[in-house]
Amino acid sequence: MEFSDLKKIGLSDGEFKIYNTLLELGESTRTELAKKSGISASKIYDVANKLIEKGVISSVKKNGVIHFSAADPERIYAFLEQKQEEIEREKQLVDELMPMLLGKYKKTEEEVDIEVFYGWEGMKTVYNDIVKSLKRGEFNYIMGASPGHDSKQADIFYSQYHTKKRKKGFGTKIIFNEEVRSNVSRTSIFKESPNQMRFFLQETFVEFNVYKDTVLLIMLLKIPTIIRVKSAEAADSFRKYFNSIWGQAKP
Repeated sequence: MEFSDLKKIGLSDGEFKIYNTLLELGESTRTELAKKSGISASKIYDVANKLIEKGVISSVKKNGVIHFSAADPERIYAFLEQKQEEIEREKQLVDELMPMLLGKYKKTEEEVDIEVFYGWEGMKTVYNDIVKSLKRGEFNYIMGASPGHDSKQADIFYSQYHTKKRKKGFGTKIIFNEEVRSNVSRTSIFKESPNQMRFFLQETFVEFNVYKDTVLLIMLLKIPTIIRVKSAEAADSFRKYFNSIWGQAKP
C-alpha cells in the first residue's frame, strides 16, 4: 500500500500534494506550501479551499497572513461519511428520475431500418406495403411526384396501384411537380375523395412518400430506385416538411 493511494478516496493530485506537505511541515503559509509541494503559488488558495471544504485541512489568519494546517487524520472518516451521504442523495435523485430517463432513452433508442429496392418489382414491393399498412380514413403524404424517366411505364404502374388503393379506401395528400398537371392518367384518381392534390413549381429529383412510421425516397430513373426508411422520427420530420410546403402549393 502506497501513501499516494490516498488519492483514491477522491483527492486530486494537487490536493494530495498539499495535504501531504502539511502533514510533513505542519502549519504553513502559501509561500512555504508552494515551495515544498510544487504547486504554483497562484493555485494554492484554490486547491487548499477544496481541502478545507472536505474538512481535511484548516486555515487561520495570523497578522494578515493565512496559515494552513492538516486536520486530525481521523477527519478523513468524516469526509468519507459526507461522500457516502452525497452518494445516497444522488442515488435517491436518480431513482426518482429513472422513469423519465428510461422514457427518453426508449424514445431515442429506436432502430432505423433502411432498405433499398430496385426496378418496377421493387416499386411493387414497397407500394404493396402501403396498401397493406393503411386503413380507410388514414393518409399517406407525397411530395415531388414527377413523370419519371419512363412516363408511360409509370402510368401503367400507378394505374394498377390505384385500383388497390380504391379498394382499401385510404386517402392521399399529394404535391405533384407542376409538369405533371397535364397528365390526366396520373392525376385523375387524386380528384376523388378523400384524396387531395396540389401542384408546386419546383422540380424535384426525388419524390418522398410518407405513411405510418415509414419514408420512401423514390427516384423514377431508367431503373427505379427506392430507399425505404422505417423511423417514426424521420416520418414525423417529413410530414412536418410536407405540411409547410402544402400551404405554398397551388390547387
